[in-house]
Amino acid sequence: MLKTFLNAYQDFWVRAIDFSGLTSRSDWWQVQLANLIISFLTLPIFLKTFGFNAYGVICIIPQLAIDIRRIRDFGKDWKWIFINFIPIFGWILWFIWLGFGKQGIAKQKFI
Repeated sequence: MLKTFLNAYQDFWVRAIDFSGLTSRSDWWQVQLANLIISFLTLPIFLKTFGFNAYGVICIIPQLAIDIRRIRDFGKDWKWIFINFIPIFGWILWFIWLGFGKQGIAKQKFI
């Protein structure tokens, strides 16, 4: 389990600018968990040093890439990423689609 967790996080950075392809639901969840843990550990340091979460800024492009790959795996067009501009409703819908939505196309590749 730790190996798959580390592989998913490594893949997050290796495919940081890869907006094509797909990402499985489990890989998306593992990356979100890793980013949450790292953010909690580094936030006090970065806030004191820079005044903002530098790790969060560094992760913007890779996070967009994994989200776009995941939304494609879910079966929607990449343009649905703009639903995040709708406060609360858009964020909740986005989280449900990516985190709890159907496994999608990527599951078929692993069978």
